[in-house]
Amino acid sequence: MLLESILTVIIINAIGLIWGYTQQSDKATDLFYSLSFIALTGVLWSTQADSLIHHLLLGMILLWGFRLGSYLFKRIHAIGKDDRFDEMRKHFIRFAGFWSIQAVSVLILSIPILITFQKSNIEFGPIHLLGVGIWGLGLLIETLADQQKFAFRQNAANDGQFIQTGLWKQLQHPNYFGEILCWLGIFICATPSLESWEWLSIVSPIWIAFLLIFVSGIPLLQKASKKKYGALKSYQTYQKNTPLLIPFVY
Repeated sequence: MLLESILTVIIINAIGLIWGYTQQSDKATDLFYSLSFIALTGVLWSTQADSLIHHLLLGMILLWGFRLGSYLFKRIHAIGKDDRFDEMRKHFIRFAGFWSIQAVSVLILSIPILITFQKSNIEFGPIHLLGVGIWGLGLLIETLADQQKFAFRQNAANDGQFIQTGLWKQLQHPNYFGEILCWLGIFICATPSLESWEWLSIVSPIWIAFLLIFVSGIPLLQKASKKKYGALKSYQTYQKNTPLLIPFVY
């Protein structure tokens, strides 16, 4: 079922591309992203699950996917549209490029899951507990950070202000820190099953960190925030004194 699970991701993102382009809308983009992980893991689980870690991985992806998908769906309907796609969605080739990168990213992030489901009768041990714990901490941080920012943005009294309370007082991007922890936890869950070249699956947490730090996450938000709040002394102080992503480190 390895090939079937990969084809499932490709088909879901192809449908997302067609829907988004014909409707000229990005309101379902994040749903297709979350659904890709859920469907991929579901296909593997339905035919190859025979160990506790297989069931846990399904549960982890379901919780993460439904949480992220529902939040982003609620957010996009609250703000109306994602400005990042304003020009892109008008040009089919550029738009298709985005959806292709999204499908590839789903598959790269899912490498530890794909490998683990190819292994049978995995004995559950302390490393799995560690992985689930790190994943759970990441999900908690990401969920709290997203809810705090959403509530802040929905309060009209905060118009023209930037959030620097709650988890956002400790980090400039706590939601991204939580997301990286989630995928690090999933990779750790896979490590007892890894052999030889399969350790290259560490590319999964490295890939999400790379995307968020250098590509589609922090750079775009930092640019937008500086444009909105760069003249504020309080924002300049916040930028200078608050870690970007990792407490006490970065």
